Amino acid sequence: MNKKTLVALAKYTIALGIVAFLIYQVLTGKDSDSFKSVWENRKNWNAAYLLLGLMVALAGLSLTFIRWFFLVRALDIQFKLKDAFRLGFIGYFSNFLSLGVVGGDAIKAIFISRERPDKKPEVVSSVLLDRVMGLYALTVVCAIASFAGSRAVDGAVETAAALQKIAEVSLAISIAGAIVGLLLIFLPALTGAAVQNKLEQIPRVGGTLKKLTFAIYTYRSQPMLLIGLTLLTTIVHCLFALSVFVIAMGLSVAHPNFVQHLVISPMSNLAASVPLPGGIGAFEVMFSKMYVEGGYDAGSGLAVALGFRLVTIINALIGVVYYFNSKKELEALSPAVE
Repeated sequence: MNKKTLVALAKYTIALGIVAFLIYQVLTGKDSDSFKSVWENRKNWNAAYLLLGLMVALAGLSLTFIRWFFLVRALDIQFKLKDAFRLGFIGYFSNFLSLGVVGGDAIKAIFISRERPDKKPEVVSSVLLDRVMGLYALTVVCAIASFAGSRAVDGAVETAAALQKIAEVSLAISIAGAIVGLLLIFLPALTGAAVQNKLEQIPRVGGTLKKLTFAIYTYRSQPMLLIGLTLLTTIVHCLFALSVFVIAMGLSVAHPNFVQHLVISPMSNLAASVPLPGGIGAFEVMFSKMYVEGGYDAGSGLAVALGFRLVTIINALIGVVYYFNSKKELEALSPAVE
C-alpha cells in the first residue's frame, strides 16, 4: 500500500471518526432524546420540504458552476456552459473521493488546460479565484446576517451576544478583504511579475500566493465582473442556508430562524474547507456547535447537519453519471491531475 493510499485512508478515518464520535456523544448525552426523536418521529417528516431542500441546494451548487463559467469566458477561452456543469459536477463528486477541496479543482483546471495549453496559468487562476471568491462571500453573508440576527433575537441574551461577536469579526474581515481587493485591482504594481516572483520564494505557501496574485492580475481589468460574481456568490450561500433551514423544517425539529441559519450555514461551510474528503466531520461539528450557541439542542443540530450531508451526497452522485461518461478522458488525465 503506497503512501498516497495510506494518507487517504487516514483522512477518511478521521472524517468518519469525527461523525461517529458526534453521534455517540449526542446519544449518550443530555441531547439524546432530541436526536433519537428525529428518527422515531419520522412519520412527521415533511417529504415536500425535504425535496425542496434538495432542489434549493442543487440550485446553489449550479450557480457555482455558472460563476466559474463566466470566469473562464472572461479569459477569452471558448467554453460552453454545459461543459462548466459537466466539469463542475465531476469536480464536486471528486471532492468526496480526494483528500480535500483540491482534487475537484485540479480536474477542472487540467481539463481546460488540455484544450488551451497556452492558457494554463490563466485557467488555474480562474479555479483559484473561484475558490477565494466563495470563501470571501461567506464572511459577507455572516456579517450581514449576524447583525440582523443579533437584533431579531428576543430575550436570548447569550445568543444575541454570540451573533454580535460573529458579526463584528465577519464585518472586519469583509471590509479588510474589500479594501485589499480594491487595492490589488486598481494598483497593478501590487500584483505584477516582480511581486509574484517575490511571493513565490516564501516557503510552503509561496506557490499558492503567486497563483492567487496572478489570478488577481489577470482579472484586474474586469472589476465589474468580479463584483457581479461576488454578489452572485452571496446568493449561493443564501440558497445553501435556505436549504438547511428547509431541511430542518422537513425533519420537524426545533431550529433557529432563517436569519440565524444565514450565520450557521456559512460558518459550517467555512469549517468544511479543511482538507478532509468533502469536509465531512468538520461541517457537522461546527453546525452542531452553532445550534448550541443559538440555544438549541446539539442533537437537533446534528440531525439537520446529517440531513444536509445526505443532500450534498445525492447531488454529488450526479457527478457519477458525468464521471463514467468521461472515464476515458479522466484516466488519460490522471498523471496530470496527480
